[in-house]
Amino acid sequence: MGIYSTLERCDDIKVVGMTEENFRNKWKKKIESLDEDRKGYLDFYEWSITQKEPDCLWFSLGCEDDDYYAKHYADRDLADFISTVIAEDSVCLLEFSGDDNSLWGYYITHGSVKEIEYVRMVDGKLIDDQETLL
Repeated sequence: MGIYSTLERCDDIKVVGMTEENFRNKWKKKIESLDEDRKGYLDFYEWSITQKEPDCLWFSLGCEDDDYYAKHYADRDLADFISTVIAEDSVCLLEFSGDDNSLWGYYITHGSVKEIEYVRMVDGKLIDDQETLL
């Protein structure tokens, strides 16, 4: 992972049984729970409501001043937070790309965060730096 990275994707998350105020308080507590160095890498994310339904809210993740290209050093903390609020029947993909062309991301469900594996393939066959597919 390089120094700077880009937030490439964060699916809207469905939140059930929580008011907007509860959600924002939980987000604030997550930020406050981090050490001083890490807080600055999480508090530039912003949540906005994209849809309200009688039984749930949908939130979209953004960055202050459209700062999608930044130091996303608290990416795992962000993923962990999402796993605590996302509805049990939902999935969120959170993906980043580094300034060194690295890719990483998380497959997030309620109570679970799994790292996405990015593999290089051609015609369904794994390749490495030395291999040719002749």
